[in-house]
Formats: sequence, structure tokens, C-alpha cells
Amino acid sequence: MRAAKSGGYVSPTFTEWMMDGIWPDDITPKHAADMIDYYAKLVGVDHVGIATDDMFSTELVVAFAKKNADMYADGGYMTNAFDMGATDSGPLARILPAVTDELWKRGYSNEDLAKIYGANKMRVYAQVWEGVSPKQFGGDYQERLRLRKELRERFMSR
Repeated sequence: MRAAKSGGYVSPTFTEWMMDGIWPDDITPKHAADMIDYYAKLVGVDHVGIATDDMFSTELVVAFAKKNADMYADGGYMTNAFDMGATDSGPLARILPAVTDELWKRGYSNEDLAKIYGANKMRVYAQVWEGVSPKQFGGDYQERLRLRKELRERFMSR
């Protein structure tokens, strides 16, 4: 709630062992859509993103977490998860198209998904790093979309 009140966003993670503590791979597109939908209903679509910490290998994380377990105030959850066999990572990359389909079924628009999949994050980055006001970002948003489309058409067709 504080993130939304301050103009920020929340980003649920879809790293399997962080979501439910059950292994092995069992996170479905519906699970991910449920999580996004929950936060969108809680704080509004303008304040939801997706976490960027999906990893394709947990090897370095496991080594770091075990070496520095005292840095985590999680009662040992992370290291216990690894000890119990949590090895999957990066599932969102594998299921994002199906998550998108699930969110469309629930009535989310392309504009909503653009916000969730990156525009909210870019808005906050612009506010924090560039000093761009929310009003200015909103005013520039359509121009940013137009420019992105133009660049995509020019360079993605090669």
C-alpha cells in the first residue's frame, strides 16, 4: 500500500521456490496471473510490475546465500529451500505468453499489460533517476509508445 501511495510499484516474483516453497517446477501461468491479479486489485494496475530477478541458474545464488546466511532475516527460509531441493529459476520467461493469455481472459487490456510488463517500472525510474514528474511522464507516454513502435518497425524487420 505504501508503494502505491508514494507513486511506486510492487513486483511479485515468479521464481518457483520463492512463490510457494513446493518443488519441483509447479508454477503455472494461472498461478502467476493470480499473483499479478491479486496485486492489481490490491494497489491498482498503475502500481504493479513483474520482478526482474528470475534467474536461469541458482548456482551462484545458492553459494552466496549459504556463505552469507546471516544476512537474510528470513528464519533460514532461503537456505532451507535450497537444502530441500529448490533448483528451478527463470520460469516466468517460459510461461509469460500463457500468463498474458490468462490476464487477457480476466479482462486486462494491452495498456494494462504494458504497464505491468514494464511501463510502471520505467515511470518510477524516470521519476527517481531523471526527476520526471508523474504528470510529465504521463504526457510523454504516448510519444514514448509511438517512438518504440517506430524503432521496432525499423530495426526488428531486419
